[in-house]
Amino acid sequence: MTARRGVFWPLLLIALGLVFLLANFGFIAGVSWRALLSLWPLLLILVGLDIAFARRWPAPTLVAEVLVIAAGLALVAANPGLGGGIFVFGGGGRGDADVSAPRGSASTLALSINGGAGRYHVGGGATDLVTAHSQSPDLRLRASERSGRADVRIDQIGPEGIFRGGSGIDVEVQIASDVPTAFDMNAGAGEFDVDLSDVRVTDVRVNTGASTTRLVLPKPTADIPVRISAGASTIVITVPDGVEARVSTSGGLLSLRSDNSRLGEGGGTGGCVACGSSVQTSGYAAAKDRVTVSINAGASSIVVR
Repeated sequence: MTARRGVFWPLLLIALGLVFLLANFGFIAGVSWRALLSLWPLLLILVGLDIAFARRWPAPTLVAEVLVIAAGLALVAANPGLGGGIFVFGGGGRGDADVSAPRGSASTLALSINGGAGRYHVGGGATDLVTAHSQSPDLRLRASERSGRADVRIDQIGPEGIFRGGSGIDVEVQIASDVPTAFDMNAGAGEFDVDLSDVRVTDVRVNTGASTTRLVLPKPTADIPVRISAGASTIVITVPDGVEARVSTSGGLLSLRSDNSRLGEGGGTGGCVACGSSVQTSGYAAAKDRVTVSINAGASSIVVR
């Protein structure tokens, strides 16, 4: 076992060095020592494996230890805010009703909103990078900034710090209108009003359960992808005047209807279209600045306005 420990600890240091090297060159998000220290329970697992199995099965035990180390480091790399993140702005503690992330030196924003059931209202116009408000203390914000990019995550939690949600929860989120933003929202059942007409989004992902989702598309400065995944839902997509857009669907038993006279292709205004269909504005094909919406859902009703 002594010989094996001569391999195990150098292996751990090599893995840590690789993570920080990748972070320094921007291949993964920045990782803090505090985030790594939050993985201390893995040491107990590793020591337990070493004591119980190393003498009898040294090679398989070493493989298992490598896999445990890799899983822990992958968790930190995928969640740089783990254990508090690099920076925590504003209401970073547990159970805040109002949280915010100041601009700092950030020139771009990656925003992730994670909640359970409830009512969410998302829009632009924030003075800070992001502000969020709830009528009860159940929000936690984590943020880090690296090379001009701010990564902000807002979680809906309970008073004990446990991820939660409720049908009576109202959450209001405002995003800076002038900062290019990658927007990601993951939520359960509920009502979700997302107005991105005043947000400079570069990419949009929305994942919900059985819900009512209303999304106002942004005014694009490139070909902006919008991806929506939902359970049995009602989805309403609003295409503002002057925005070229295409909405396509796939999944279960879907109905796609266009109430917008500008989106008559692929089924006709006011017509019901079978699943796997699409509608688009007349200028979409030739436009460089446009929005491409892809919806994958269960039994759902989709309306384009």
